[in-house]
Amino acid sequence: MLEKLKKKVIVSGGWAWHFMSKAGHTEYKHAHDHKDIDVFVKKENVAEVLIILQQEGFQKVWTRYDHLPGEENFRRYEKTVEMENAKFHRITIDFFEKNDLETIETNGFTVVKPQLLLSFYRNIHSSDKCWAVIAAKDLLEKGIDPVGHPELNEIPK
Repeated sequence: MLEKLKKKVIVSGGWAWHFMSKAGHTEYKHAHDHKDIDVFVKKENVAEVLIILQQEGFQKVWTRYDHLPGEENFRRYEKTVEMENAKFHRITIDFFEKNDLETIETNGFTVVKPQLLLSFYRNIHSSDKCWAVIAAKDLLEKGIDPVGHPELNEIPK
């Protein structure tokens, strides 16, 4: 799904850490939070992203956050897909509108800049226990750029 949206969204949360990690890394459940897909969309791209989501079968899901005041204009979209083993899997996209984000390009995706992304764990993102968040905090405190650093996907010592 992200491949179809990549030119219109800014990836945040666990998927941003995923794309900031070295390409081809081993994927561990606790390395990056993949429960949902967090994206920011510039206001001029909102309509096009909504059309793509609807064409892909995503539907608006109401949450307790929909009516809270905030500059991000939060929306949630979900789709349920049947897997090969006859089990169902829900794909959740948390969608925020915002125009003025500091971003970087990495592994073919635009993602929120690491320092800014870390600040979102106080109000937008919830899982600050994933290995990449912990590693990125530590690396940035040491003055090391976390993008592409192997510690973003390593089991903490």
